[in-house]
Amino acid sequence: MIDKIARSILVFYKTHRWVLMLLPATALLTAFFLVPLLNLGRIAFFPHDRLTIYVPHWTTENFRRFFSDSYYWIMVYNSLKVGMLTAFFAVLVGYPVAYYLSRSSGIERTILSGGFLSSVFISILVTTLGWQIILLPFGAIQKILSSLGLLEGPVRLLTLTTLVVVLVYLHISYAILILVASIQSVPKDKIFAARILGASTWKIFTKIMLPLTMPGIVSSTILVFTLSMSSYMVPILITGQRVKLLPIAIYNYTTASMNWPFASAIAMVLFAVTLVITYLFIAVTNRIGRRGKWEMV
Repeated sequence: MIDKIARSILVFYKTHRWVLMLLPATALLTAFFLVPLLNLGRIAFFPHDRLTIYVPHWTTENFRRFFSDSYYWIMVYNSLKVGMLTAFFAVLVGYPVAYYLSRSSGIERTILSGGFLSSVFISILVTTLGWQIILLPFGAIQKILSSLGLLEGPVRLLTLTTLVVVLVYLHISYAILILVASIQSVPKDKIFAARILGASTWKIFTKIMLPLTMPGIVSSTILVFTLSMSSYMVPILITGQRVKLLPIAIYNYTTASMNWPFASAIAMVLFAVTLVITYLFIAVTNRIGRRGKWEMV
């Protein structure tokens, strides 16, 4: 009997080995992502109560309040603008850096990798505070410009444009890491064959490098976009309440107002918007790249 059970377990392991391999990751994602997300969606449909935070009574008032007020639509627009601009410039600047890094070797590659990954090794809080000190009124930049006679009086540098610059600096390392792996996967034989056939550098880039590295471009763009869309600490330190963003609204409603149901509704809208934009971006790049399906690098 025991031998029969042991043989059954062995057969199950051989035929369903992939289930056991995926089980730990599936359990972690279910416990720490899916369950909290479902609970967040549940709270979003409850009315707010000052004493008990929420009342377990189903209503759509939180979503009606959000979509009926143009103030929150401005937040959606600003959040999308910050996320898209950050992702665009991170990939635009990171691609040539990743290309050069993939072609370097030895001590040069070690030094360059350490420099480009410095923003990952240093805490985001420390890096953001450093940017804030530099950009504050009468900060380092203003003092340099004033000493050169180019500026008089305070100037406001902590704007949405500055926020995008700081987010690009913080997240470009992730884009470079993904792009380096994607560029290194391109066979050099294809590039050599194109050069032998007389293709120019621009044609090699547009006809070979760009299509073959499109999975890396898509992956890095999505990663930077989602990180920028959901960032709270960086916007609050750089722009404060001047730029209206969804993550800042979520924090304010959960702390100052203690309105968890409405904050949950905003969080669900942010999640839905990010999911829809990501899907549309994948669909568009698949159509442009003539790919049957999108592949992750």
